[in-house]
Amino acid sequence: MSENKLARAEVAVLSFLLGSPAPQRQVGIAEATGVTQARVSQILSAADARGWTERGADGWQVRQPRELFERLAAARPPKVDVIESWYSLDDMPRQIELALEHAAAQRVSLQVCGDWAADRVAPWRIPDIVFLHADSRLELEQAGFVPVETSPADATIVVTVGKLVPGLHLDPSIAAAMGGPSAQAWPLAPVTEIARHLLSGDAPDAVEAVAELEERFLAARSELERVA
Repeated sequence: MSENKLARAEVAVLSFLLGSPAPQRQVGIAEATGVTQARVSQILSAADARGWTERGADGWQVRQPRELFERLAAARPPKVDVIESWYSLDDMPRQIELALEHAAAQRVSLQVCGDWAADRVAPWRIPDIVFLHADSRLELEQAGFVPVETSPADATIVVTVGKLVPGLHLDPSIAAAMGGPSAQAWPLAPVTEIARHLLSGDAPDAVEAVAELEERFLAARSELERVA
């Protein structure tokens, strides 16, 4: 485990553990993240040595969630195969719903990221472009979208296509504790991926938006951890 840069396997394992209020067994972590049990063991041992995690009678859990949140938010982004941009005149929530409907019909896994994900669980500013993560290319012309061949800045929806790890997402129970029942309506990217996406933009209040997201997440996680 590098002092300054986490490998993607490390990001996956630690993101899963951070997003899980209940203790997790090593075999479950491996299944959820797609990382081998041997590699999971190495990652957890190194994280334990740094004081980030600890193993109890019921499994592994995070010892320093704030520090881990901030390290993961600063980690390298997931690998992207292609970026596709689309434009529609529908309002943004409707565009997200249409994308989710067509993704389900095409058997494409989809997660909402960026400002629109943050707005569901920790509103800070009026969201603009929709950012989605998909595990394969998504055809949206049948839903009334027009492909954007210029800059993604001209789009209303930007889809990054790459591998999605099934166990990595914002847990619906945490999302609901952060933003209420409506926060469970969409599948959301892992909270540290949402934070990383916010920080990668040029909005002047990105740091404040991430701070709000972090505080709400940590408070919700702590409460759910207490009753788990």
